[in-house]
Amino acid sequence: MVVESAEETKQWLETVGYYRLSAYWLPFEAPPKPGYARSKAFVEGTTFAQVAELYVFDRRLRVLTLETIERIEVHVRSRWTYYMSHAHGSHAHLDHKLYEGGLNHAEQLVRLARSVEKSEETFILHYKAKYSQPYSPPLWAATELMTFGELSKWVQATKDNSIKSKLGHDLGLPTKEIVESVLQVLAYVRNICAHHGRLWNRRTVKRLPKIKRFKSDLLYAQDARGRQVSDNKIYNVLVVLLHLMERQRTDSSFRDRLLDLLHTQPPENLHSMGFPKDWANRPVWKT
Repeated sequence: MVVESAEETKQWLETVGYYRLSAYWLPFEAPPKPGYARSKAFVEGTTFAQVAELYVFDRRLRVLTLETIERIEVHVRSRWTYYMSHAHGSHAHLDHKLYEGGLNHAEQLVRLARSVEKSEETFILHYKAKYSQPYSPPLWAATELMTFGELSKWVQATKDNSIKSKLGHDLGLPTKEIVESVLQVLAYVRNICAHHGRLWNRRTVKRLPKIKRFKSDLLYAQDARGRQVSDNKIYNVLVVLLHLMERQRTDSSFRDRLLDLLHTQPPENLHSMGFPKDWANRPVWKT
């Protein structure tokens, strides 16, 4: 590896760390010999500046993705709370009959009770000062204490399918199964971003579902049984975020900022994210 400035490289290693940076220079390593996992030798001409630039790109991608998922999370929280409260009352989260057993309703209520107990939020302090029963604040306040992962579990466990159908309509997703699956994947990606994990060439543990209305934009692969499934690289997540943001009621610069960021990268870096060669000509990127 060509190190242009020893002092600048030392600062990178001290502030970011060798182990963390090493994930970004793996693509620059030469192919390993048979029987070896890594060559631990760089392709000739590799520079430390290339590694640093890739790291900065990933950091910017994480920040942009996290900001966008936050807007989707707030949207889901608002609509699910609205529909549940109107259909089943202000404290619908306390009625175990409204949820499937897979939620482990009692465990989630214990988690929520602990969050209420520890919270210093003004709206929680106000509730506890004014009311002694029920122990939990109303649903629209309680959901503000849930993580996106917890919220996705509550949505998935909701027995009232009409509520999930309405939520799907708001998001632009066709079925309750797709709503549930998309929220799970987005919660997973949100946690990667929030904990400063590598996003650039990540493969999600759970795949997004096949969404027919997004077919011309999504990328597909084959699983071990030869069945067509959604590719689990980050490209498909970005496609879904673009579609979901189109349903927001406020203007968003997400597409423009994302395109500006992507255009700073060479094709090989985009390929590592799952971007097909014709990605820029697919409908969602041109809207």
